[in-house]
Amino acid sequence: MPKRFLVILAIVAMAVAACHSNSASVSPPGPSSSPSTPSPDPSIKKTSVLVTVFGTPAPGVPVQESTPKSTSSPRPGEPFETIKTNAKGVAHFYHLDPDSYYCWVALLGPHQKSSQCGSWALWQHSQIILGT
Repeated sequence: MPKRFLVILAIVAMAVAACHSNSASVSPPGPSSSPSTPSPDPSIKKTSVLVTVFGTPAPGVPVQESTPKSTSSPRPGEPFETIKTNAKGVAHFYHLDPDSYYCWVALLGPHQKSSQCGSWALWQHSQIILGT
């Protein structure tokens, strides 16, 4: 009996949905445009890294910045800049090259790290989140 009830309920739900779809309000299609290939924004040369510990922003955590040796299998390289997170758990990095890959490593404690590597698609339009 429960299977029959679920089947009937599904049929009724589809019928209600079909009745509520109003095809008269569909606007005619506008000029078509093909989606553009995403590309880096040369004016964006900075990013921010949020470091959390158990979901809470962690102030004073060193965050290392490096470039990977290989972009096909990016792993953090030799760090060339280290910035500590501010009171809100955020470290800001400037003067980034949109054509380069970068890695960020948060040094959370002895033998505990969190890292993320990526291209402009990672760092230009969103905050990088590291930690636990």
